[in-house]
Amino acid sequence: MLPAMSKVSFTVNGETRVLELDTRTTLLDALREHLHLTGTKKGCDHGQCGACTVIVDGRRINSCLTLAVMHDGDSITTIEGLGTPDHLHPLQTAFIRHDGYQCGYCTPGQICSAVAVLDEIDAGIPSHASADLNARPQLTPAELRERMSGNICRCGAYSNIIDAITEVAGEAAVKSFTYERAASPATAAASAANIAGAKFIAGGTNLLDLMKLEIEAPSHLIDVNGLALDTIDATPEGGLRIGALVRNTDLAADERVRRDYGLLARALLAGASGQLRNKATTAGNLLQRTRCPYFYDTNQPCNKRKPGSGCAAIGGVSRQLAVIGTSDACIATNPSDMAVAMMALDAVVETVRPSGAARRIPIADFYRLPGDTPHVETVLEAGELITAVTLPKPLGGTHIYRKVRDRASYAFALVSVGAVVQRNGTGRVALGGVAPKPWRIAAAEAEMPRGAKTVMTRLLADAKPTRENVFKLPLAERTFAAVLAEARG
Repeated sequence: MLPAMSKVSFTVNGETRVLELDTRTTLLDALREHLHLTGTKKGCDHGQCGACTVIVDGRRINSCLTLAVMHDGDSITTIEGLGTPDHLHPLQTAFIRHDGYQCGYCTPGQICSAVAVLDEIDAGIPSHASADLNARPQLTPAELRERMSGNICRCGAYSNIIDAITEVAGEAAVKSFTYERAASPATAAASAANIAGAKFIAGGTNLLDLMKLEIEAPSHLIDVNGLALDTIDATPEGGLRIGALVRNTDLAADERVRRDYGLLARALLAGASGQLRNKATTAGNLLQRTRCPYFYDTNQPCNKRKPGSGCAAIGGVSRQLAVIGTSDACIATNPSDMAVAMMALDAVVETVRPSGAARRIPIADFYRLPGDTPHVETVLEAGELITAVTLPKPLGGTHIYRKVRDRASYAFALVSVGAVVQRNGTGRVALGGVAPKPWRIAAAEAEMPRGAKTVMTRLLADAKPTRENVFKLPLAERTFAAVLAEARG
């Protein structure tokens, strides 16, 4: 049977076009193969990637999932109709400015979709991310991510795409804030206490990420990088005093740390990437926020992010989350590798209060369990600034940090073990990846000569795992057994 043919007339980018087409021809193929408008891309050809997005009568559609003959009389806009090389559409300019593309294949569809998204929001059309169906949609990152979810960028330029769209919409991706450079630790603390919504910033590797996601929205940033808190000094007691601004790379590379506190060096090197370690500070590492996926997803309830909203992780995907120290309000873990080592080494956190008074906090007392207030993660007062972390004199023994994770590098721990093992089998052990804070119990350490099973039975006696993360209990035991075997040589 010969293919059925049909005439179709539509307006494409302001120009009337008349075609005689096989009725099986999709709009995508008509645009690309018959009108030679190849900006619109064929990706999956099943409506899942969004590369073929065009605007028809003011609304975005997947041109691969509609027949051309169905659009007789319609007005169609492709990427070629939005702008020219000499006169770019504002969104095209913004995509260039914010590096919202890499290979560029998906970019025409992304831009066509983004143009229509802004029109949808302007028209008051809600999305799945809209908190109030009866209110005007807000142009937030969560709203834009949901509306752009039908456009896949295999190069992963999503955050830059959101920045480009928000710029054109006239709203900043990161809320504006005032800024000051601190003159001294005491004035920094006083300023943070007196200005509502103020935050300290040093490395910024965690804070800026959270600001881009609108999880953190400080009104005022206090830059403490100019304070003289970036040295590592010997203490009269034979230990080390580590300035709050010492970068993770420098701390791990310090000869004294490598020689006498190998557990700390290994834990630092197991965390993050080289780029992040070069910026991250000692204080910032201790204060980094959880990486619970529900904390990061602003569409989900999270008591850490919004107190009283609930915990989506409970009953949700919990494989990565805590098995002990949790509450009915939160099962998130502490993400810091360095803090596990600091816990095993009996570090002390030094601070300055807004009044100017100094304080010393044993790290065992520094972190709070979630209880009913998971958003309160440490015992620091409002405005209190960490100035240093001190380590006691070296313990000797064999220092080992073993981290089990889903991939070999740049991933957070499923279980980590930080241990100092003496020749007689005694020692110290702290766990990461299992609790809202580095987990250490002195009574469990007393059982170390009796082996890993006895220690872990005591250390994790009060565990309340979920069905998805119960595997962490035997994993912790096996990991600690491997640590003891390594220490024995």
